[in-house]
Amino acid sequence: MSIMGNLDRPDFRPSKADRKLIAYMKANPEEVPVTAIAELARRVGIAESTVTRFVKKMGYASFHLFKVGFAEEYTQRRNRQIIDCSISPDEPARITGRKLLDAYCDALDQTLAALPDGLIERCADRMLAAEELFFIGLGNSGFLARDASYKFFRIGLRSESSANSHIMMMKAALSGPGTLFVAISHSGESPEVVETVRLAGENGASLLAITAAPSSALAQAAEEVLPYVGRETLLETGSVSVKMAQSFILDLLYTQIVKQRADLAAENKQRTALAMRRLR
Repeated sequence: MSIMGNLDRPDFRPSKADRKLIAYMKANPEEVPVTAIAELARRVGIAESTVTRFVKKMGYASFHLFKVGFAEEYTQRRNRQIIDCSISPDEPARITGRKLLDAYCDALDQTLAALPDGLIERCADRMLAAEELFFIGLGNSGFLARDASYKFFRIGLRSESSANSHIMMMKAALSGPGTLFVAISHSGESPEVVETVRLAGENGASLLAITAAPSSALAQAAEEVLPYVGRETLLETGSVSVKMAQSFILDLLYTQIVKQRADLAAENKQRTALAMRRLR
């Protein structure tokens, strides 16, 4: 089996540390061939010995040989890949649908495995303690930011959103310690999003980052990073698996908050629903 295929469906039982390493490699494939073992272990938050054992489980005698094989396979895949290398141009749509469904389920399963214990609870507490929430993102992440703002607003949390870089920067300039920014960015490197959170942080605001790149500039600026597993190819920007993983993280936060303040959340949702009926 190929390295990429084995990362998707390991032929061994991966440990919790192995799953963290797999999630990082799949989210940052371009970094693996050029990163030393010590730095890779530091970025993932595991021991060097864990990386060594992992590459042996993958069938390689050393990390160096693993990197060479990984680089060759990643380069070949990047050059020929349109959506997914397992999809054939002449296969029936139903077969393609099954493969995509399996990929989506894998992305959610790996996202859940990559979340450290207690992270969702800590982030939900931060959101409840904030005076206001401000969700930001660009492109497809901006659509999710708007949807999240709507959901949390309906259960009584003061929340807004923006996918406009000028509004984001103005909000950051006027925010203070009572504002919690929730930034959504697949790459974690969108200049507008990164500059917004940096400015917001300088003014005392807090930040949660939802990203597939835990070593990105956005992640480094955040108090808490909510990682997910999902990938996009050159011709697949806005892939469903990425949007599903981002939505999954937001739904986990939403559900945790509802659990913690169930009565008030239910009351506020009913009040907003009744308000909407007055417009009919």
